[in-house]
Amino acid sequence: MTTHVLRPAPPLRSYVVAAVLAVLGVAMLLGSRLGANLWLFLFGALVLADGLVLLVVMRISSRRARVAVDLDENGYVVHSRDGDVRGTWDSVTRVTRSEDGTQLVFHEGPDRRLVLIGRDVSSLESDVVRYLDMNRGYGRAAGQ
Repeated sequence: MTTHVLRPAPPLRSYVVAAVLAVLGVAMLLGSRLGANLWLFLFGALVLADGLVLLVVMRISSRRARVAVDLDENGYVVHSRDGDVRGTWDSVTRVTRSEDGTQLVFHEGPDRRLVLIGRDVSSLESDVVRYLDMNRGYGRAAGQ
């Protein structure tokens, strides 16, 4: 059995917004001469706090969005915070990967799809191919 952990792509725009808010907040705090201008000081503290809160929320949501995928000879189990999704290799009719390498789609018949999204799904894809080959009796995996 193999396990893969898929992590979401980092939210770069949100990091930029958090950094800009933090820099603006610090600039306002320093511009108020550290309390001489009370309104500018309070607004600067609020903007700085917004930037820091945004950073913390991004870290928490990034951790919560992780998905673990267990693969074995019989099928797969996807563990997420919403619960587990199970499937067998016999029911998988096709597996496709997006061009940018961030999505792996398990097709099960004409109507059912399971979309896995992560930074780099290529190692997961190679293991899926290996298990599908073993299940179908193709190539090198059949002789092992």
